[in-house]
Amino acid sequence: MKKRARSLGAVILVTGLVALAGCSAAESGGDDDGSVTITIGNLPSTEQAASRDAILAQIKAFQKKYPDITVEAEETYWDPATFNAMVAGGTMPTVLTVPMTEIQSLGQRGQIADISAEVEASETLSALNPTIMTTVTGPEDEIFGVPINVYSQGLMFNRAIFEEAGLDPDAPPTTWAEVASAAKTITDKTGVPGLVLMTSGNLGGWTLTGMTYAFGDLMETSEDGTPVANVDNDSAIAALEFIQDARWKDNSLGANFIMTSDDSRNEFGAGRAGIVISGTDLYGDSVVNRGMDPQDFGLAPMPQAEGGLGALGGGNVQVVSATASAEQRDAATKWIDFAQIARFTDEDQAVAAAKAESADGLPVGAPGLPLVGADLFAQYNEWIAPYVNVPTENFELYASTVETIPLVPEPSQHAQELYAALDPVVQAVLTREDADIRALLGDVQTQMETLLAD
Repeated sequence: MKKRARSLGAVILVTGLVALAGCSAAESGGDDDGSVTITIGNLPSTEQAASRDAILAQIKAFQKKYPDITVEAEETYWDPATFNAMVAGGTMPTVLTVPMTEIQSLGQRGQIADISAEVEASETLSALNPTIMTTVTGPEDEIFGVPINVYSQGLMFNRAIFEEAGLDPDAPPTTWAEVASAAKTITDKTGVPGLVLMTSGNLGGWTLTGMTYAFGDLMETSEDGTPVANVDNDSAIAALEFIQDARWKDNSLGANFIMTSDDSRNEFGAGRAGIVISGTDLYGDSVVNRGMDPQDFGLAPMPQAEGGLGALGGGNVQVVSATASAEQRDAATKWIDFAQIARFTDEDQAVAAAKAESADGLPVGAPGLPLVGADLFAQYNEWIAPYVNVPTENFELYASTVETIPLVPEPSQHAQELYAALDPVVQAVLTREDADIRALLGDVQTQMETLLAD
């Protein structure tokens, strides 16, 4: 992780709030005897007994290691409809899991704490993958949270369908021209859609945003720290023209153009789609939940056009409440480290987790972005090697490029609103041969300019 100029002002601000309040140790979450209490959200309900018990067992082990820290778990989850009220009412847990799309907005609104000092003081957290940490790092080098699972967009493909179409599954497409060619060949030779695109539930916009990155532009830029809409850019036009050609010239996208995430996963898992653009964490859902043969699952990185910026990244982040005291921030980051990250530095924890997942029939060694740096991740993989139960050889191209293709964060402001506005654009291109791409993007550009100006 790069050394950063510490945002001293932010530290003074946060700690100053506590000092100004003139609060007691107990009011700040600490006790006179030096002990501290934190609350953590995301406790599974009693209907998910096994997962709930696992969290409670982790708390017990954590408190044994840190007897001065009391952890109180609650069934509070991220909900965009109620989050602001929860913060205003002071009921946000000390630690909560939030989507990565929200992290910059929450940080810049001061609703979550800057934990850069605590992260830098932790040997484990300071060794997290620098590429991934850019997604939670603010403009003044603040660190707004700890990523706990991260994915990038990529190409999932069905290896059996590739073989049936006469394509080499060990040489998946690496350019957009090759994606178009493979999709057409699959449709022509097998009759199934060569490429399936999600188009609803904000995922049409999410997919188009990732393709725009891969063609070379952002949907949202920044001027002097202020986000600026950049929707009607040349790369978004190129991405939509790619979709337009695949639909109307090659007829390789199937016939369902209102495609939800679940629809897409069902089609892929059932062997009715050659390629899907999705998060690279799809393996477990496809194999465990939808019955896909593990040997059929293929994964390739997101193709990059000349000037491509990289692959859109996403996932979940654990954040700390902005009202947490210094003692609570320290305790909270220790908890996040213990519960989420320590398996990468502790062989016993790594092996125990891999054994349990394997025993439960869950994938061990599934493809994904490493949370830690290359050396630690290599060491972790050695520890869990006896329990790996996925065909890692099928993901070789992805694994060999994951460190070289930059991870590009989602838009920092109003990402979900942008995606929602882009869904109809993608649907229009798929359902109307004469869809005016520039006019459609221009309308969304105007919407986002208005939204960002508020």
